[in-house]
Amino acid sequence: MDIYPPIDQRFSPFEFYSSMRKNNPVVYDDENEQWGLYRYSDIEKILRDPLKFSSKFGPFLVPQEFQKNLNRPSILNSDPPYHRKLRSIVDTLFVPIEISKLGPRIEDIANGLIDNIVEKGNTTMDIITDFAYPLPATVIAELLGVPYEDQDTFRQWADNIVSLEVTTGSSGIDSIRKADETVADMDIYFSKLIEKKKKIPTNDLISHIIRAKVDEQSLSETEILSFCSLLLNAGHITTVNLIGNLVFSLLENPEEFKRLQENQNSLIESAIEESLRYRSPAQFVTRVANTDVTLSEPVDEGRQHIREIKKGQKIALFLGSANHDETVFTDPERFDITRKNLRHLGFGTGIHFCLGAPLARLEGQIALKVMLERLENFQFNFDYSDRQDLYRKVSPLKSSFLLGLSHLSLRFQCKTKR
Repeated sequence: MDIYPPIDQRFSPFEFYSSMRKNNPVVYDDENEQWGLYRYSDIEKILRDPLKFSSKFGPFLVPQEFQKNLNRPSILNSDPPYHRKLRSIVDTLFVPIEISKLGPRIEDIANGLIDNIVEKGNTTMDIITDFAYPLPATVIAELLGVPYEDQDTFRQWADNIVSLEVTTGSSGIDSIRKADETVADMDIYFSKLIEKKKKIPTNDLISHIIRAKVDEQSLSETEILSFCSLLLNAGHITTVNLIGNLVFSLLENPEEFKRLQENQNSLIESAIEESLRYRSPAQFVTRVANTDVTLSEPVDEGRQHIREIKKGQKIALFLGSANHDETVFTDPERFDITRKNLRHLGFGTGIHFCLGAPLARLEGQIALKVMLERLENFQFNFDYSDRQDLYRKVSPLKSSFLLGLSHLSLRFQCKTKR
C-alpha cells in the first residue's frame, strides 16, 4: 500500500489521512520499504523517544549512493549525544527573546515588499513570489551573512531540495539526483564564503559557526557546510509555506477572515497556530527503529491488530495527519482561528523540535499584520465554482514532504501608505 497522499491531493490530503487513521493507522509500504504512521499518539510517542527511534537516516530516505550528500550528519539527522552538541551551537541564537529583537527589521522588510508592489501601480500580486518568499529569504540571508543578490539562486536550490521524491521509480530517482547535485553546488558556494569569513569574520551566523567549538574542537568543513545549507533552506522554506497556506486558508474560509479582521490584535497569533495545524508545511518526518517495536492498531468491536516494526526498518511519521486526528482536535477538518487546543505537531516535538519555530512564528505574525494594515479587499485573483474547483486552479508544490503553493495570485486595494 502506498503510504503517501495521491499527487492530486497534495494540497488537500485530509480525506486520505482520515481514511488512513481509520483503516490503516500503522501500515507497511512494500514498494517503498517503510512504515507509515498516521495517529497523533503514535507519532508523538516516537518523536519523544530518540533512544528507540533514530534520526540518523532522515530526513530523506534515499539510496545508499546519495547518502553522502543528502543524509550527512546535521542537526536534523543525528541522535544524542552528537545532536545535543550540534544544537547547542545555535540554540541560544534562536530562543524567542533573541528572535523578538528582529521584529522591527522584519516589519521593515515586509513593508518594503508591499511598497514595491504598490509603487508599480499594481493591484495584483503573486503572494508567494512577491511576498511570502522574499520576506524570510531576506531575513535568513541577513542572519547568515550571505549576499541578498544571490536570492534567486537560493530559491532554485530550495525548490530542488523540497521537490525530492521519496518514492521509488524513475521520477523519484531523478529528483534525488537533482537534490544531490544541488547540495554539491551549495557546498562550492559556501566553501568560498567560509574562506572569506575565516579571514574577515563578521557578526553573522556563519562566522559564529566557524568560531564555535564542540568538545574544545572546531567543526569540520563538512559540519560547517551542513549547518550553512540547513540554515539557509530551513530558515525560509517553512515560513514561505506558512504565509502562503495561511492566506489561502483565510480566503478559503471568509467567515474566519472576517473574524480576524475584526479582532486582529487578539487573533493573529492563534491564526498562525491554526494554519500550522490545518495545513502543516512539513507533512512528515522519518525515523528508523533502533529495536523491535510493537504497536497496536484498533479495529472494529474493540479488537486490536498488532504491528511489529523490526529493528532497522524505516518509518514515515505523518505530522499532517496527526494534526487532523479527531481524537485530539475537535472538528479537525474545520479551519478555526479561535481554536483553543493548539497542541499541534507542525514543528514536531521532542529533541528535534524545529529550531526555527520562533523565527517562523514571528515572520508569519508580522507578514499577516502588515498585509492587514496595508491592503484591503484582497481575494483570489480568479473565479471558482466550489472548493474542488478552487483546488484545481492553484499550483501546489511538487513535493511529497512539504505542503504549500508554488504560486497564488491575489487582487487587492491599497489601504494605507507606510
